[in-house]
Amino acid sequence: MLASLEEGNILQREAENYWLFPGYAKVQVAIRALQLGEPERQILQSLTWQEFEEFVAHVFTYYDFQVHHRFRFSTNRRFEIDIIARRKPILFCVDCKQYGVRLGKASVLRTATEEQLLRTKTLANHFARFQADLGCLDWQAPLFVPMLVTMMHEDIQFNDRTPIVPASNLNGFLLGFEEQLEEMRVVQPSSSRQKRLI
Repeated sequence: MLASLEEGNILQREAENYWLFPGYAKVQVAIRALQLGEPERQILQSLTWQEFEEFVAHVFTYYDFQVHHRFRFSTNRRFEIDIIARRKPILFCVDCKQYGVRLGKASVLRTATEEQLLRTKTLANHFARFQADLGCLDWQAPLFVPMLVTMMHEDIQFNDRTPIVPASNLNGFLLGFEEQLEEMRVVQPSSSRQKRLI
């Protein structure tokens, strides 16, 4: 595997058993290792939070979503959304967390989903201002979906209809999310703001 990554200029051999990972090459190695059946938990836990976000973005890209990393916007205060993955008419507003529900994190995730819902609602309510930045100039009825992606291996859960998806289950979630959309929290721009777009 490492030799094939070296041939693709993803890695560079430094010595007999040492390799250099330029930039986000570690994410590409993690993806390849998962494809080869290596243990998910061990691989995902080896990633930094930035690499974990890159990994999540890669999965969305694989399913034909356009991705915005660390989307910053200001209204009456400043906000940042880790990943916005768009594919007409859906905009997933993703918060990446390197932990899961276990080990007393359930209340932390509940708070995180509430904060993500606030960020998502704020972005949806100011959609006209950020439409061009999001690459959605021709969108007339966008659906904003807040969600969390966690590193820990657990089942997909919902907190107040906001999906909490383990990274190891993100593929499956994206394969069938259209059928589950009615179960999810969906935020739309208010009708008064929507009229301004037309």
